[in-house]
Amino acid sequence: MRGLWSFLALTALTATALAQTTLYQTSFENPPFTAGQPAPPNDDWANGSGTGVSHVVTDELANTGSQSLKWDNSGTNNSFYSIRRVLNWQPTDPDKLVVKVRVYITAGTGADRLYGVYLTGSDTGTLGGTILGVTIAGDGKIRVGTTWGATYSSSTWLAQAPAGTYENRWLQVEMTYDRGSEQATIKVSGFADNAEYTANLTQSTEPRNINLGTDYVTTTARNGIGYFDDLSITAEAGTPFDGWDETANGGGDAGDLPATAQLVTLPDQTPCESPVTRIRGDNSADDVDMYVICITDPANFVASTIGGAGWDTQLWLFRCDGTGVVHNDDAVGTTVLQSRIDNSTNCITQGGIYLLAISRYNRDAVDATGNRLWNDSPFRSLRCADGPGAANPIAGWTGTTAAGGRYVISLQGAYFVSSQGCQTCQPHNGDVDNNGCVDDADLLAVLFAFGQTGDNLGRVDVNCDQVVDDADLLQVLFSFGSGC
Repeated sequence: MRGLWSFLALTALTATALAQTTLYQTSFENPPFTAGQPAPPNDDWANGSGTGVSHVVTDELANTGSQSLKWDNSGTNNSFYSIRRVLNWQPTDPDKLVVKVRVYITAGTGADRLYGVYLTGSDTGTLGGTILGVTIAGDGKIRVGTTWGATYSSSTWLAQAPAGTYENRWLQVEMTYDRGSEQATIKVSGFADNAEYTANLTQSTEPRNINLGTDYVTTTARNGIGYFDDLSITAEAGTPFDGWDETANGGGDAGDLPATAQLVTLPDQTPCESPVTRIRGDNSADDVDMYVICITDPANFVASTIGGAGWDTQLWLFRCDGTGVVHNDDAVGTTVLQSRIDNSTNCITQGGIYLLAISRYNRDAVDATGNRLWNDSPFRSLRCADGPGAANPIAGWTGTTAAGGRYVISLQGAYFVSSQGCQTCQPHNGDVDNNGCVDDADLLAVLFAFGQTGDNLGRVDVNCDQVVDDADLLQVLFSFGSGC
């Protein structure tokens, strides 16, 4: 029996370990940090906001080990500063990010001096790019929020710890973010009175880097000294994503052309009937991700990255033959750099299988001769294909971009497709070659395929009954001349 319990305990510990991934951990010890020197450029840290001159690695105080990160704002270095580091939270890592760090505020620190932890939505983001942040002031006020302003200039705060409970002691700051549910928590503990202060927040943009730093409310009382120690960044099991994930569902990077586009298909989802409400992926340097989706009611279709990406997105919709349908760079009627497409311009003329692509500005679709399918401008517009290559299928992309990072495309009126993807049959009016005109070419296509059967006949099976017969031929004849 003892052996059985030992086996079960070991199994449980192994499962827990597998469910948690350590992304980064440091107590600012030597090596790689040297007392008396700034933290950057060691261990991939870089200066963030300000010049970083107000901080130094010190051996005068530590929560564990012998060193910590000191912020001395007692003299002339009394502005705002930070150091930053990329989280390296990968799509293949568990979905819940957990950040923990110890913060020490010395007695006598001014009421307007702040020490904080900030998560940003880009790899190089500084305090101004904060999407989740918490600061602790010299007067015990704890500010939290989803913007930089909420952490320093807000006239409201999560709580104000009583005097004598927070000075000269190591407080614990813990931040979590669940990218499946887009929910975050911020908790500050370790007070002398055993109090814990917790905030629950919603954030659709996924964190990409961390800033440790110091800020101030006003210049009235902004002198102070603070320390950071024992930073840990882990990923653990979170809420399952309620949509299509490029890696978890698609098995890897979505291709950028029709032949390599990722099929949004699952065996338990009915093609063109089961809705897909979100697509999540990761955009690397020069990357474009293309997905095969079904649209049954064009008037109801919407795809948007507003609130779903911390970078300048572009959205594109193509027909299965690669010709362009509709495109948006910056969403119409907004000031954001994210994109939104719908059918308010009537570019989507009929239901069927389509290709939805996302790129970073200014990575643009071109045809085989290098002509753009869409003109580069006007920006903040929703446009049918209007470039010199508008009539041609996409053959590639032009323009180099830095990595964008994680994104979520929110969808309305989009559905899963079958494993046939663009080969999925959709009933139509007899325009077999899909050129807008029912003519001799369509009639000949049906005649040459007459008598064929199967579930992969393409558009020659006009009524999608898995056989090319009189019914398909009659549909072409009844529609003959339409659109010509």
